Amino acid sequence: MEIEGKDHPSISIIIPAYNEEAGIEHTLQELRREPGLAEAEIIVVNDGSSDRTGEKVSGFSGVTLIEHRANRGYGASIVTAARRAKGNYIIWCDADGQHRAEDVARVAEELISDDLEYCIGVRDSDSYEERSRKFGKFLLRITISIIARGATKDFNSGLRGFRRELLLKYLNLIPRRFGASTTTTLLMFEQEHYGKEIPIVVRQRIGRSTVKQVRDGLATLLIVLRILMLFRPLHVFGGIGTLLVIIGSIYGFYVAITTRTGFPTFAVLIIILGLQAFFFGLLADQISFLRRESFFVGDQSD
Repeated sequence: MEIEGKDHPSISIIIPAYNEEAGIEHTLQELRREPGLAEAEIIVVNDGSSDRTGEKVSGFSGVTLIEHRANRGYGASIVTAARRAKGNYIIWCDADGQHRAEDVARVAEELISDDLEYCIGVRDSDSYEERSRKFGKFLLRITISIIARGATKDFNSGLRGFRRELLLKYLNLIPRRFGASTTTTLLMFEQEHYGKEIPIVVRQRIGRSTVKQVRDGLATLLIVLRILMLFRPLHVFGGIGTLLVIIGSIYGFYVAITTRTGFPTFAVLIIILGLQAFFFGLLADQISFLRRESFFVGDQSD
C-alpha cells in the first residue's frame, strides 16, 4: 500500500465512539498492529461519552482525539472528523471491535490500488449477527432493495471508505444522528460513482450496543425516502400515480361492465388522484433537479 508520509497520509481512519470504553482500546491496538495501516492517520471522535472512552483514547500516541462535549450523533462525529482528516482517502469503522483490522486494510488497499471513489465492506455469511435483530434487518433489507432497486447487499455496513474530496462533497447530506452509512450507500449508487463492495467478516461487538431496533429501523426507512425524494421524486410519485390510475381504471370498467350503470364516480376520483400524484412528481422532479444543481455547484465553488 502506498503511503505518502505521516504529515499527509494517504489514509485517514475515522472512529466514532459513544460510551465505548469496553472495546476502544482493543480496536486501536489491532489497527496499530496491522502492517498495512502503519502510517494511516487515526481519528477518534468521543461523542459526549459518559464513561472513560476519552481517557482510554488519550493514552494512545499517534491517535488524534476529538471531543464532542455533548452527544451529537454518529453522523455528526463522522462529519467533524472528515473535515479534520488529512488523508486522500477516508475510511470509517466501528469502535466496538466488530471490524477486523485486516478488513480495514483491505478496504484501504482496494481504494488505492483500483483508484476507487468508494469501497463498502459487505458482511459475509460467517459474520456474527444478533438473533434478535435478524428479522428486523431482513425486513429493512427487503424494503430498501425494493425502493432502491436492489442497489446494495449491505446498505448500512459500518466499514466503508471514500475518496476524501467525494465524501466532503456530500457532508451536508449526511444525517447527524443515525443513518450515515445508509445515506452514503444510496448516494454512491444514485450518483453512479465508481466503486465496489468487498466481503468482510464482522465479529461480536465488545460492550453494549446503543442501537434501538424499532426507532433506528424507522429512521432508516425515513432516510431512504428522503434520499429518493432528493434524487428520484418522479419514480416515487409517478409510481404511486400510475398505480392509482390502473386501479381506478380496472375498478371503473369492471363496475361499468358488470352492473351496466356507467363508469362509477369513485373510480373517476381514484384516476384523478393518480394523475395529480403523477404531475406532482413531475413538479417535484424539477424542484429536485434545481436543488441538486444549486447544491453541487455551490459545493464546487467553495
